[in-house]
Amino acid sequence: MGQHKWAEQAPDEDFFRILAPDGGLVGEAPDLDDATLLRMYRTLVQTRAYETHTIRMQRRGELSVTAQSMYEEAVGLGAAAALRDGDWCFPSYRQFAAHLYWGVPMDRTLAILRGGAPETVAEHLPMERPPGVTFTPYGVILGTNVLNGAGSAMADKLNGRDTVTLAFTGEGSTSEGDFHDALNFAAVFKAPLVVVVHNNQWAISTPAHRQHAAPTFAHKALAHGLPGERVDGNDVLAMYQKTREAVDRARAGGGPTLIEAVTYRVVDHNTSDSAEVYRDQGLAEHWKQFDPRPRFEAYLTARGLFTEVLREQYEAECLAEVQAAAARALALPRSDPMTMFDSQLQGDPGWHLRLQQRELAAELNGANPFTSIDPETLA
Repeated sequence: MGQHKWAEQAPDEDFFRILAPDGGLVGEAPDLDDATLLRMYRTLVQTRAYETHTIRMQRRGELSVTAQSMYEEAVGLGAAAALRDGDWCFPSYRQFAAHLYWGVPMDRTLAILRGGAPETVAEHLPMERPPGVTFTPYGVILGTNVLNGAGSAMADKLNGRDTVTLAFTGEGSTSEGDFHDALNFAAVFKAPLVVVVHNNQWAISTPAHRQHAAPTFAHKALAHGLPGERVDGNDVLAMYQKTREAVDRARAGGGPTLIEAVTYRVVDHNTSDSAEVYRDQGLAEHWKQFDPRPRFEAYLTARGLFTEVLREQYEAECLAEVQAAAARALALPRSDPMTMFDSQLQGDPGWHLRLQQRELAAELNGANPFTSIDPETLA
C-alpha cells in the first residue's frame, strides 16, 4: 500500500436512534427496569476495563493478539441484552460486551485468548452455568457465523423449540458467499435467526465504500426477502430496541431479520494492526463524540440512576474483577496443539483433517510431515 491512505466517506445518519449524541432522548425509550439499565451500564464499564487489561497483557507478551470494541461496545451489548435464557449467540472477536452481559467468566475468555482450554466446540457446550445464553467459540472468519447461526436456528425450529439465534458478522463479510447462502436459506425456511452486521466502516484496512455498491448494508436484506434495519450502533437503547423486535418476530415464527449496526472503528483492527498507515485519523477523532458510554450515562442521569460515586464504584469493582480473572487465566496451562482437531462433534472428520492431524503430529515429533506419512493409511 506504500504511503497511500484511503479517502473516507462518512455514513449518513439515516438510521434508527433513541439517544442523541448528548444523551438526550430523540425517540421513545424501551421499557426497561432500573436493574436492567444498571446491569447494562455496568457491562459497559466492565467491557472497557477488560479490554484495556487485555491490551496490557498483549504488550507484556501474555497474549499473542487481541481486538477491542472500544467506542463500539453498544453493538454487542444492546443486541445481546435483547436475548433471553436458552437463546444462542454466535459472537465475533468484538462482542466481549455480549459475553460479559450474560456472565461468561472473564478468566474463561482470557484463557481462550492465551490458547488454553476451553478450546474445542465440545468444551464450550454446554456452558457450565446454565441457564443463560449459550455462546459458541468465536471464529476469526466471520462469515461462518451466519452459516452456523442459520443452522443453529433451523435445528431449534425443527425440534419445536422457541429459542432464537443471534449471529454477529462484520460488514466485510457481507461480500462473501457464505453470508448470502445463509440469509437465503434462513429466509426461505423462516429460521428464527437475527443477524447483526457490525458495520464499523473498516474491513481491516479496506474502507466500507470499497467493499460494496449497495446504498447501505441493510439493503442486502431486500434481495433475500427479509426485514432489514439500520441502527445507530453507538446507541445502546436503539440496538436493544431493534434487536428485541427482531428476536420477538423470530420467536413468533416470523423468520430472520438483518440489522446493520452503524458505528466506527476508532481504534486499530487488533494489536497487530496500525490504522495510521492506511487511513487519516480525522474521522476516528470525530467519532469519539459518539462514545456510547457518556451517552448512556447522560440518560441514566436523567432517570436519576447515575452518579459519579456509582461510576467510581463500578470502575473499582470491574478493575478488581479483571485483575483477579487474569491471574486465574495466567495460571492455566496452554492446550495441547493437537486439540485443534477435536471440534468434530459427529460423523467422520474426513481424510483431509486426518492428514493435517498426522502432519502436525509428525512435525511436533521432529519428522518431516511431507515425507513421513503414507497416504494409503488415511482412508
